[in-house]
Amino acid sequence: MKRTFRHVGLMVEPLSGYGNKILDGISRYVQQKPNWRIAYFDRERKELAELVENWEGDGLICTVVDPRFHDAAAGRTIPVVNVAGLLDESEVVSVLSDDHQIGRMAAEHLLDRGFTNFAFVRRRDGTHYSTDRGQGFQKRIEEAGWKVTTINLAAAHADEELIGKLSSLPRPLGVFSPLDRIAAMCLDACWSADIKVPEEIAVVGAGNHHQLCELCSPTLSSVEVDMERRGYEAAALLDRIIEGEARPTEPMRIPPAHVIERRSTDVFAFNDADVVAALRFIREHADSTIKVRDVVAATSISRRSLEGRFNTLIGRTLHEEIWRAHFDLAMRLLSSSDLSLQEVAERSGFRTASALVNLFRQRLGMTPKEFRVSNRR
Repeated sequence: MKRTFRHVGLMVEPLSGYGNKILDGISRYVQQKPNWRIAYFDRERKELAELVENWEGDGLICTVVDPRFHDAAAGRTIPVVNVAGLLDESEVVSVLSDDHQIGRMAAEHLLDRGFTNFAFVRRRDGTHYSTDRGQGFQKRIEEAGWKVTTINLAAAHADEELIGKLSSLPRPLGVFSPLDRIAAMCLDACWSADIKVPEEIAVVGAGNHHQLCELCSPTLSSVEVDMERRGYEAAALLDRIIEGEARPTEPMRIPPAHVIERRSTDVFAFNDADVVAALRFIREHADSTIKVRDVVAATSISRRSLEGRFNTLIGRTLHEEIWRAHFDLAMRLLSSSDLSLQEVAERSGFRTASALVNLFRQRLGMTPKEFRVSNRR
């Protein structure tokens, strides 16, 4: 009798806490596939590599983390989908983060706060995804007309080295690290050097490791790289390959969701008190229906003067910034809560749910519901 179920193996390592998010995404896809039977393997890396070579089933989703694992996965006739961006994935079907976009998003976050001095902090022996995130960050900063200082930390004496390097750079300084744990090291170095965060140095990481970010002092802002969506798309891709779709020759890249802003970047570095006052008013009232005249009233200058300064420093109009703040808040509520669409609209400054739907379609090409499904944390 022909087998009607799909036997799929999972070999997903913790990956510094992100493996569970990947598994959440896989689980969400599997719930739609009652004919999938999952075999989950939780063993030592050497044993897993042997399993990749010999396991018989319809397909595998795994974290390819060392050369032997890579060679075993590349040599299989059954489809294998890799979800770890640690090695050269050219010979293995892979679903990975869009690391250049992660770097660009971190850059946008710091540029929006008015920084003109920037640093990228990574380990000297970092992986290629760390390099790609740094390149994306640097390219966006250079497009804005500024430069980035790259700090490559050695494994030994990294703490002392970081304190010295950060202390020597001009401030206010915006710092990006490709991983939250390295960003946390930056916060510790600032504390040791008596550097105020975020007033003198603002720090943003990547990965949004919730527990780590909340335990940092101050709490750490981080790019949400959307590991759950990576898992979901990996399962969906495996399903299509099993059904006969050609195996892609390039990795599928998952764009980052947004920056989860916490205390480490809660600052504006613009040398204009009225522009800063306007930005703070807009952010603090993103949950309300506000107009340009309300923003102007929070400053000491005329609307015309404020509009001119705002355009020069921010590159957007006051009206555009107001709607940007409403939209960002709506995205955060959709991805982090179970509020109804009407409640999200009301709490993010939209008069109606239909206005929120229209803006999502205009900006993202999807509905709020579709955004929520693909960005749940």
